[in-house]
Amino acid sequence: MKLTINGRFLTQPVTGVQRYARELCATLDDALPDLPDLTAEVLTPPLGARRGLDVPTYEHLEVREVGRGGGHRWEQLVLPRHLSDSDLLFCPGNTAPLITLRGRTPVVVTVHDLAFRDFPETVSRPFRMAYEVLVPATMRRAERVITVSEAERTRMLKHFPKAADRLVAVSNGGLPRHRPVASPDDPRPPDGPFVLYVGALNPRKNVAGVIAACRALLAERPDLRAVFVGDPSGIYQAVDLGPADERMVFAGKLSDAALEAHYDAASVLLFPSFHEASGLPPIEAMAHGCPVVVSEIPALRERCGDAALYCDPHDVATMVTQVARVLDDSALAADLAARGRERAAVYTWANCLSETLDFLQQAVRK
Repeated sequence: MKLTINGRFLTQPVTGVQRYARELCATLDDALPDLPDLTAEVLTPPLGARRGLDVPTYEHLEVREVGRGGGHRWEQLVLPRHLSDSDLLFCPGNTAPLITLRGRTPVVVTVHDLAFRDFPETVSRPFRMAYEVLVPATMRRAERVITVSEAERTRMLKHFPKAADRLVAVSNGGLPRHRPVASPDDPRPPDGPFVLYVGALNPRKNVAGVIAACRALLAERPDLRAVFVGDPSGIYQAVDLGPADERMVFAGKLSDAALEAHYDAASVLLFPSFHEASGLPPIEAMAHGCPVVVSEIPALRERCGDAALYCDPHDVATMVTQVARVLDDSALAADLAARGRERAAVYTWANCLSETLDFLQQAVRK
């Protein structure tokens, strides 16, 4: 089978969707020598002129730049012209070329969530308009659609019930396949106890709730700090971060090595998102033995099981209570850390790739 991967994700800032695609490709690169019946390439827009891009290198997976431009225009107009010898197009980043969905080459797309429809007020109007065209077309015409949890599959079927026989759930992995190398320039985590938040700074993630909970906790605990890792994204509505506080650190985007150091040092991860399709930070934190407090929503219940404490994302008081339990009870914190490590071991990118390849092969054989 000749597999072509839509590499548009390599030109985008790395958030959850892009990390998923990058980890799958890195894992596939490792696996290709043991898959003699599979050849694979990643087609991308031109990369050379895009400053600041972290473009991975692979040993066995070819990355080929084609055409000009980028974004939706490249995906819709350029990518389809380079699929003549491909048995399958895999699009890991929510969207696919419309003309290919109507053509002979089978297409499999990972649609991570329907936040643009379920939470329209949190994304920009151009983003929402584009996705309202591209995602429904994908749900109608792709040979297979992958999403990242059974909870999100159930949610999607409320919008697209006719996709039931083609829509499958494959869980994300957790820690990066290749462990990062620390740099002397990486920011160090604070000394002493701190609450950690990791994720985009946008309303759907309930950043305002995290800020309110952390301010309440810091008011009662002079030795405590709070660290927020993540940047606001251009497609999302901005969040008011409130007045400055030297004990609340907005670290922005960190390198993978710096992020792992923060997981290692944090007292607790607070992740009370209003909606998640899967959620990478809780499992990443668990893998490092960091206790986790997450919102009581279906996808995080599915993902975290009995290895986390749960809170009401609409009630700051429950966030404060659950974080305080971890801070004040060392036995509970140790138990959550142990359960978390066990839970995180289930979620590997190798497992994610294996299941994904099964569905890709089914799409070709159909």
